[in-house]
Amino acid sequence: MKRIIRLKLLGLAISTGVAAVILLLGGLSTVAAVGSVDLTLEMEAPAHVAISSTYMVKIAYYNVGSVTPPDAWVTATLPNGTHLVTVTDRWGDPLPPTTSDGNVLSWYFDWLYCYTPFNALCGHILITLGTGTDSDLPNGSVLTTSAIVTTSADESDTTNNEASVVSMIGAMAGSTKQVQARGVMPGDVLTYTLIVDYMKAVGGRMWQEATLTDTLPFSHQVRFLGWNGTLTGTMIDGHQWRWEGQVQAGEPITFQYRLGVEGDVPPGTVLTSVAGLGWDGMHMQLGPVTTVVTMPYGSMGLAALQGGQLYHQHGVTLTVPPGVVTDTTRFQLGPLFTETHPISPPGEL
Repeated sequence: MKRIIRLKLLGLAISTGVAAVILLLGGLSTVAAVGSVDLTLEMEAPAHVAISSTYMVKIAYYNVGSVTPPDAWVTATLPNGTHLVTVTDRWGDPLPPTTSDGNVLSWYFDWLYCYTPFNALCGHILITLGTGTDSDLPNGSVLTTSAIVTTSADESDTTNNEASVVSMIGAMAGSTKQVQARGVMPGDVLTYTLIVDYMKAVGGRMWQEATLTDTLPFSHQVRFLGWNGTLTGTMIDGHQWRWEGQVQAGEPITFQYRLGVEGDVPPGTVLTSVAGLGWDGMHMQLGPVTTVVTMPYGSMGLAALQGGQLYHQHGVTLTVPPGVVTDTTRFQLGPLFTETHPISPPGEL
């Protein structure tokens, strides 16, 4: 896939990209009356939760009005069948509820100074819940967490004070999709890893039939370069592949493949891919995972048979006529020694 003409030794740093699927519900009021208080909140939680595991529900509450309220109460109702593990603020410090009644927890705060969701003083409550055993929450159970924020002051809008978020117990909730880099250049290669993980319920079977369908970025952006390892899927077309089979409990299945980024993909392009996993009439989404295409100064990417010109600040021009390169190629132009620079551009005395 890739051929790189190097006129300079470059070091490329690769960062890890992991995608997790979450639900984000609730909303922000963007318009408030002058001189008013307007509280609102948002909630986050995983879309799927594994049997006998823990997961986190995030509550963020804001004042989007123009007047600071004297106080605020945040009350959360936890799903039946779960138990409270920990509660912290955004910095990880303990944040025990002011009052509690069974699965209803409340926190009291005075003087909420936050006016926008980007303010560091906005309130955050991070609740870690345990799902217990599958006898309490069988596969497919729906976990709904709701919350409400109130104040003793008069509010201009109380329709945005409540939110809820839903998670589902799933035997495949430990499955993931990852890509090894958040940033990439034309001509580079991306490695994708998908893991299908089955957790057996008490008294359940040791294996599970599953179907995995993975949709790749657009075919004009990337090229499929093959699989790493012996486990492979069946390519439906150049844009999607599929696998069907059994997953043994406690023995995750790993798929890994490589995609080459075409040389003519414009910088700033976001490469997006997503997979779907189905079992026993249930379905969960893996991803989307994204990588942004970048092109540093002094570089040029060309697709097969494409031509172009690369100009460098020190007066060097590289011309590649159409038809010269037969594969995706990246040209990089720069000084041989990065710690020194020419005293004057070439051609000057």
